[in-house]
Amino acid sequence: MNVPESPSWSPPPPRQLPALREHLADYLLSPPAHLFTAEALRRQRGTLRPVVRPDLGARLLLEDEHQRLGQAQLFYVTTDITRLVRQAAPSLKDHWDIQPQDIPAPTGFMLFAEPLTEYIREDGKRIDIVAVSWGGTELLTSDTGGLWVTFWSVTDFAAIKRLARSMGASAAEAELTAHQQNAELTWDNEIYMPWGATSASLEPDPDGREIQPDQIAAAETTIGWLQTVHAGWIFCTPNTLTETTEERLPRTQRLRDERAGYSASPVRVVSVSRKAPSRSVHRGEPSGRTVSVRFPVAPFIRRQAYGPGRTLRRLTPVAGHWRGPVDAPVRITKKVNLVDTPPTRASE
Repeated sequence: MNVPESPSWSPPPPRQLPALREHLADYLLSPPAHLFTAEALRRQRGTLRPVVRPDLGARLLLEDEHQRLGQAQLFYVTTDITRLVRQAAPSLKDHWDIQPQDIPAPTGFMLFAEPLTEYIREDGKRIDIVAVSWGGTELLTSDTGGLWVTFWSVTDFAAIKRLARSMGASAAEAELTAHQQNAELTWDNEIYMPWGATSASLEPDPDGREIQPDQIAAAETTIGWLQTVHAGWIFCTPNTLTETTEERLPRTQRLRDERAGYSASPVRVVSVSRKAPSRSVHRGEPSGRTVSVRFPVAPFIRRQAYGPGRTLRRLTPVAGHWRGPVDAPVRITKKVNLVDTPPTRASE
C-alpha cells in the first residue's frame, strides 16, 4: 500500500509570524474555511462541537477563533527549545491544576520551529501539530472560567493541488487555488480547560458535550498534546534555561495589524539562554543521594521552592545533564534522552 507523503514543515522566521497570523485570521472568515469546518462538523470531527446545525456551528467556531487570534500575543519557540519541551513534558505526569497565572499570556498564539507532536491519520499519513492558540471563549462557560486551546497542523498543499488537478485544473490554476483558498496552517482539534481542573473527560459524545467545571474536555490524543503545551508554557516563564527576546513588527506590518484590529505587540522569541547558569553544584558532581555510577538525566520539570521560607512551589524546567562522579562507570538504560541528541520520531 502506498502511504501518502506527509507535508513537510518549513517554519517561517520569527519576523514573519505576524503576517502568518494575519493570513490565518483572515482565512477563518473566508467561505472556504466555513465550508471546510461545516463539513468537519457534519462528520462529527473535532472535540468540541456546537449543538446546532453544521453551517451555524462552523460560523460560531470560526468567529470565536478569529477573535482569539486577533488579540493573541505571538510566541515563537526555536528548534532547541521545542526539543527540550518534548523531552521534559512526560515529567509533568498529567498533573494539571493550571491557573491563569500559569500561562505566559491570557491570549496567545505559539508557533514551534519543529512539530510539538504528531499523529497518524486514517489514511496512514503523519500529521504534524506545529502551533497552538489559546484564550477565552464565548461558546462555553464553567463555574471557574477556563481556556479554549486550539491545535494547528501543517496544511497539506500537495494534496489540495492533486485534488484540484483531478478536477481538471491546470498546474498553475491548482497552485493558485491552493494558496488562495487555504492558510499555511489548518485547524486540527481543540480542548476546553476549566481553570484548576485536575482530571479530563475523554469520552467522545456525538450529541455534544456538557462541560464539567472540574474536568478538561479533550480527546485521548489531545490530552497528551496539552501536556506538551503545558511544558511549553513553563519554558516561557523566567528560568535559567531559556531567554525571551522581542522581535518587533516592521512598521508596515504593525500599521496593517492595527487597522485590522489585531494585536501589534512584538513577537516573543523563546530560545536557549546564552547566560552561564550559576550553580552551587558543578555538573557531573553528585547532589543529594550518593551515586557510584555516571548516567544521563533527561530534561524534566520540577516543583521549585521559592518565596517566604521557600514554602511556595512553581514548576520550572531543568536541563538534561550527566549525574554521578566524572570518573565513575557509565550506566546507560534502554531509553535515554540527551539534550544534545534529540530522540527520533520512532523512539518517541
